[in-house]
Amino acid sequence: MTAGPRPWVRKTISAITLLMMIGALALALILILPTLLGYERYVIVSGSMEPTVPVGAVIYDEVVPVEDIETGDIITFVPPPEYGIDDPVTHRVIEISIAGDNTSHPGARLFQTKGDANDDADPWKMVLDGPEQARYVRHIPYVGYVYMALHVRWVQVLLIGLPALALVGYIGVTLWRLSAQGVEEERRRQQELDQQDTQGTEQAGAMS
Repeated sequence: MTAGPRPWVRKTISAITLLMMIGALALALILILPTLLGYERYVIVSGSMEPTVPVGAVIYDEVVPVEDIETGDIITFVPPPEYGIDDPVTHRVIEISIAGDNTSHPGARLFQTKGDANDDADPWKMVLDGPEQARYVRHIPYVGYVYMALHVRWVQVLLIGLPALALVGYIGVTLWRLSAQGVEEERRRQQELDQQDTQGTEQAGAMS
């Protein structure tokens, strides 16, 4: 007699597959939903804004008109190119002044920024490029480590490979179970046919 896998095996594989799918869905919501709602997302990799925003946090910024930026706001920006910093910086605006007539942007608003944990202000006073600016709204601690991990090759393989293996295992167990049920059903059907043939032969012999 052919038997499928034991019930506890099926239940365990089903539970693992379900948990992985729920985890993948939750992660997808965290990654995608804020973007769909119009927020920009950044991972904090330095401690310059602690304790307000800790290392490893993910911050969500709303895009607002530059004229709405006020002293005390936390903004995310790329510093002026002469400072050689290509990555976005998230710091607090500590001063807003007006550029003089003898500058390259006469009459423009100049923004001075500073990290909350830093002793000194940033060395630049800058004009924000464009009519809009990313302004901090909220953050989620530790989630940034997930984003950092997703850039590691073996983590990518793990996150993709494990759910795929679990799904393949679940499908395999299901097919195995259906196959075993099909074999058993075919065996029963054949036994019924054999019984009918035997009964028919016996009846024919009795009549003769």
